Amino acid sequence: MFDALANIPWTWLLIRASGITAWGLLTAVVVWGILLRTRVLGRVASPQGLLVMHRWLSALALGFLFLHMGLLLIDPAVQFTPTQLLIPFTSTWQPFAVGLGTVALWMLIPVSVMGRLRSRLGKAGNAWFRRTHLIAYAAWPVATAHYVLAGTDAIAQWSVALLIAGTSLIVLALLARAFVPPAAPRRAATAAEKAPAVANAAAEAPAEPALVS
Repeated sequence: MFDALANIPWTWLLIRASGITAWGLLTAVVVWGILLRTRVLGRVASPQGLLVMHRWLSALALGFLFLHMGLLLIDPAVQFTPTQLLIPFTSTWQPFAVGLGTVALWMLIPVSVMGRLRSRLGKAGNAWFRRTHLIAYAAWPVATAHYVLAGTDAIAQWSVALLIAGTSLIVLALLARAFVPPAAPRRAATAAEKAPAVANAAAEAPAEPALVS
């Protein structure tokens, strides 16, 4: 096994490792995003903590995706150009399979941009963020098709097992989204709401004996 790996270019190994990692992280992002609207993750962390984790997973997925593309540019075997990686279906090697990966990239970019502009755009920002979020979810099957069609070892046993596991997790998350009640909104009481309660408690409390020095 190690002798066989020694004959494989290191760029190919890193390209496959970064691509598979990016796909795995994208799968985790989708599963986490689906479960955020249910009570399944309610005991794991606070809603804000769960949202931060979702954003970190998204950033990691994009990071490994860009690493994957950067390694493709320096791979001596195929010699991709930036144009071939950024414009879908222009590659000389497996144009359809590589093009699907490019399409998945462009489907992920809008939600990343809108996530940073959302607060500045008010209600319009929220509406656009929801639309781009749906596009980002749709990027998963496109990225999976790229994985299967472009991956030279996509039909290896470990790879098939990984694909089945990732798909199963998403299906289970969708079932949880359909049947598990959504997380109850947590609303902190305002000062105006707390004041009457404090006043009533003070009125009903028994008088304390005076302290004698």
